[in-house]
Amino acid sequence: MANNMKKMIGYGRKVHRSLLQRELVGGVPEIGLFLLLMLGLVFVFGLELYFMLIPIIILYIIMRVLTKRDPYMIDIVLDNIYQKDVFYP
Repeated sequence: MANNMKKMIGYGRKVHRSLLQRELVGGVPEIGLFLLLMLGLVFVFGLELYFMLIPIIILYIIMRVLTKRDPYMIDIVLDNIYQKDVFYP
């Protein structure tokens, strides 16, 4: 057993960075892009409020900056939004 552990200590493999990085669509996670596209479809095409393109583009830029630092930031924010609030008196 001890002999096997000595062999395992020096064991190493090169791993490509693309296997470790998260897949992002347009620089943001899929769920974030989906929410922005749905907002765009509802406001711009459904209600014909073309001025809503400006906040949607600003939200996209904010999401892109946040995911540049941490690819899981949008998922963390959405999990906190959807989390059920519990009050223990």
